[in-house]
Amino acid sequence: MKRFLLVAGLWSCTLSLSWGDAVLTLPDLLRKAREQNPDIQAAERAWKVQRAQTGAASAWPDPTVSFIDERFPHGSSDAPPEKIQHYRIEQPIPFPGKITQDTDMKRHEALIAEAAYRVRVLDVFNDVKMRYFQLYLTDEKIKLAAQAVEVMRSALGTAQGRLAANQGGASDVFMAQGELRLMENQLFEQQQQRTLIVIELNTLLNQPTETPLGAAQAPALRDVPATRAEIQTLAERNAPLYLSALHETNHSKAMQKRQRLEYAPDFGIMYEYEKADMGDSGRQIGVSMTFPLWFQRPWGLNQSAEEHVLEAQANAQAMKNMVLKMVGTEYTEIQTHLRLARNYESDILPAALANLRVTRQSYAAGQGDFLRLLEAFRTWIERHNEYQEQVYHTGEHWSELERWVGVDPSQAKEALEQTKWDKLENGHAHQ
Repeated sequence: MKRFLLVAGLWSCTLSLSWGDAVLTLPDLLRKAREQNPDIQAAERAWKVQRAQTGAASAWPDPTVSFIDERFPHGSSDAPPEKIQHYRIEQPIPFPGKITQDTDMKRHEALIAEAAYRVRVLDVFNDVKMRYFQLYLTDEKIKLAAQAVEVMRSALGTAQGRLAANQGGASDVFMAQGELRLMENQLFEQQQQRTLIVIELNTLLNQPTETPLGAAQAPALRDVPATRAEIQTLAERNAPLYLSALHETNHSKAMQKRQRLEYAPDFGIMYEYEKADMGDSGRQIGVSMTFPLWFQRPWGLNQSAEEHVLEAQANAQAMKNMVLKMVGTEYTEIQTHLRLARNYESDILPAALANLRVTRQSYAAGQGDFLRLLEAFRTWIERHNEYQEQVYHTGEHWSELERWVGVDPSQAKEALEQTKWDKLENGHAHQ
């Protein structure tokens, strides 16, 4: 059933909305948000910063080059001072494994930043979708409120005509006048609500808040093409919040390995060349070793690293539980609101519309009561708004489910198949 035919069939009146006939598409808004939203841009730059630091961590410590010009006075004041120049270069050499673990830690920090970037993208996309669906819901309420104002004006004219013909009472006129003012207030309130939504949506798109936006499209009433267990499995493999916690666990383990190496000594090599003004020259070659004399420092670092591993593992398990809980919750919410919206389409809205048509025809023919007409009219408005709320909530929970899973649930089957192929390819690569 075409959901908008129910509204169009109520009264044969056409409305020109103030925001024009332009239609906003959600993919275009999401593309603009990815390109223009400053939060997404900042998260992407933070990821690139960490990724660039990974290569820097794999480099050895910088060598030290020094030059010393010495003068030694002789015992006699007539003799010029002796001049000696020293050219020296030193290269620290970390204990084997320290640079490897430092690089591994930076690599995991880059993965954490990448997961944080994905989280930020999904959060902004979710906010954009919520405002987009709210814009649709508000537009529908504005249309219905505008139609209700026109209908109540017509009903007021009918009541005044019946009063003039001594076929009705003054109470019908007063009730129609009060109901008309109430509906005008509701129309104004929804128009103001649309202005607020446009401001928020423009802010997310990083464009002037007064930029006009066209009409939004309704969320699709569609089933999730996968079972709850499959969606939860997909979330365990793709949810950026959970992946970030896993990367933090790996980072803590790399840190633990690095701290264990604090007990190991570091080395160094040195070469020095000396040149005197008398033509004499010499050279020195040496090695050095730096070892931890006070074991309190490496012992404390190792203890903190072990506790950090346990902390990260507990946080990862807690995040996994949270992701699975929210996936199950959002999956259930989708099923609930989808079923309710379809029930409104198939039974509730047609019944309310039929009742309103019959009541209106009876009142126009002078056979019905105005209170009955008013009650039928209010019932139609309430049922239609309730239906639009269910459509909105269906789209809302679809967006929330995508935020927790990390991918569009409509692509769940394809994503699961892709992860299976990725695991097989990784297994062959390890072999």
